[in-house]
Amino acid sequence: EPDSEVVVRGPREGFTETLRINTSMVRRRIHSDKLKIESRKIGKYTQTDVAVLYMDGIVNPQIVKEVQKRLDRINEVDSILETGCIEQYIEDHPYSPFPQIQYTERPDKLVAYLLEGRVIIMVDGSPNCLIVPTVFIQFLQSPEDYYSRILMSTVLRWIRFLGVFSAVTLPALYIAVTTFHQEMIPTRLALSIAGAREGVPFPAFVEAFTMEVS
Repeated sequence: EPDSEVVVRGPREGFTETLRINTSMVRRRIHSDKLKIESRKIGKYTQTDVAVLYMDGIVNPQIVKEVQKRLDRINEVDSILETGCIEQYIEDHPYSPFPQIQYTERPDKLVAYLLEGRVIIMVDGSPNCLIVPTVFIQFLQSPEDYYSRILMSTVLRWIRFLGVFSAVTLPALYIAVTTFHQEMIPTRLALSIAGAREGVPFPAFVEAFTMEVS
């Protein structure tokens, strides 16, 4: 059972460390000859089995070619021990603090992304599979969204969007209002904020920045 992607409603099945078992779990869900699985070995010493999965006719062929080209570029490395090694070699911006590739250990989630036109990378010895290409909205989705009623799933997704929007904008709005536009604050609220900040030795910007870092 997956430990990191627990759901209330949905299968309790997760991938293992054996590549052949993982591909068979996908085959059990997709009974179509459109499912393509391309195997290769990467790593000069480890000769690790790596599989690329996609749905022919659904996926963009250019994406498949790009994935194959990036995997071919790392063919001279000494070892591939986990999907994290593959991720670091094929990502666009190695120094970005933001994730650029999504991973999952749930077969049902992987199949859903295959049917949406994504390409999957599996590595023997790892229960995590890479999903490419990845867009920001994927990180706000839950595997449970596919099994709940459409109304409830839509409400939950909008709550996540609202949470991200609030986390990004409210600290900046607080700094702007308390530092530059005090006239926008009602008098009683302004006095309350001033009283709460009386013992704080830092300006609002430093206070909010410290809160974000924490």
